[in-house]
Amino acid sequence: MQLIWVIMYDVWEILGNMNELRALRHDLDQHGVLPSDAEWRKICDRAVPKQAPRRAAILDSARIGSSWVFIASGYAASYYAHRDGRLTLTRFFEPGQIAGNVTSTWSNDYGSDELTAITDVSYLEIPHDYLLVEYMQGQTFGAYIRMKVIETLRYDKDLLVCQALNDPAARYRFLEDRHPRLLELALKKDIAAFLGVTPQGYSRFLRRREAG
Repeated sequence: MQLIWVIMYDVWEILGNMNELRALRHDLDQHGVLPSDAEWRKICDRAVPKQAPRRAAILDSARIGSSWVFIASGYAASYYAHRDGRLTLTRFFEPGQIAGNVTSTWSNDYGSDELTAITDVSYLEIPHDYLLVEYMQGQTFGAYIRMKVIETLRYDKDLLVCQALNDPAARYRFLEDRHPRLLELALKKDIAAFLGVTPQGYSRFLRRREAG
């Protein structure tokens, strides 16, 4: 079995366009999930590799949600769209995390969340109907999805506590702990939006922090 995966990895490397699937395979391995050849082929058939340049919309509130996104590389941000057109940055997504417009997908209606690439992002688009069946019934990929849901719930709990403090310093520590690379790659205005300050306020915050 291991030899088969080594050969497949070599083929993907030659093709040069399967980085997203390799990232998913690696995350499956990290979670101790080993799908059969038939199961992996099914995943490959349903998961569509895509790329989004910085600032491009991955999921937007103008479309009813019908799929989920596995982030393979890069960082994305979730924005809440207010009725007056304002956008509030609510959280970030990094490689290995799964994103989706939960309200829109489950209610089959327009949602209020948008997912935007804040760096160049490569990802897998996975249909909701396939993911739902696997979540409810799947023994291997389904087990992986259920583990990812638990990870998301734990992450969201910590994020909720962080946001409830309404303290830029606490929110910055959250990013340091959870998304250290993000602080290097994201634009200052995106970090500032998460902290709840202006870009100028973020610059002052960093200067005070460096001064001790």
